[in-house]
Amino acid sequence: MDYKLKIALCDDEKRFLDLERDIITEYLEQKGLPFYLDCFSSGEELLEQKENLETYDLIILDVEMKGIDGISTAKKIRENNDKVNIAFLSAHMNYSTDGYHVRALRFMLKTTDDLKEYMHECLDRVLESIDLIDREVTLDFTIGRRSVRIADISYLKSSGNYTSFYTAESTKETYLLRSPLRKVTDMLEAFDFVSVSAKETVNLYHVSDVSRYRITLDNGVEIPVSQKKYNEACREYTLYRGKNV
Repeated sequence: MDYKLKIALCDDEKRFLDLERDIITEYLEQKGLPFYLDCFSSGEELLEQKENLETYDLIILDVEMKGIDGISTAKKIRENNDKVNIAFLSAHMNYSTDGYHVRALRFMLKTTDDLKEYMHECLDRVLESIDLIDREVTLDFTIGRRSVRIADISYLKSSGNYTSFYTAESTKETYLLRSPLRKVTDMLEAFDFVSVSAKETVNLYHVSDVSRYRITLDNGVEIPVSQKKYNEACREYTLYRGKNV
């Protein structure tokens, strides 16, 4: 079953709530990640969702809200949920120390100029902290819209303005996406896909060995690594092995 990232936004300013929703929607759609996004206009409204509070991957709270404020809302959530990622938005950074008491993931300055950058960085951190290998991406391939499990993708290969997806079971091309490899690589970066040349990108999950200018996948396929990309590929592989041993 396809797992969907679940996020809650809580802000009593509608224009910011709409902006936050649009930024997150664009970010996740560009990465091909299925998701649920729930919006709330008060802390009280959010706290009424007692069962749902246990299922969110991320809750973003405006600090300064009418009624119960964001910090107090977070404290209520933490009484029963020690694992959910919580991030705060505020126009005043002097609240940031309060966020540490509820182990806030991020404290973001609430400004229209920089909000997109702050939220992208926060979402990047969330994706790094959860296991993504069993997730699926849903994309519009040339054969139609399909969902593909991340663990089943072995590597990607450039075909001009198209990208070929190869499965882990064989080197047979299974899907063709009308999008250049560079763009697809950026989209899948959060899933530990690494560019090894202008023509190919590999899923580190399937890399068994990195030798001089060559990567070997767990199905025996060998992929050349360009001189320009070699050091970066080695670094990313080492980091990946370090966090997955």
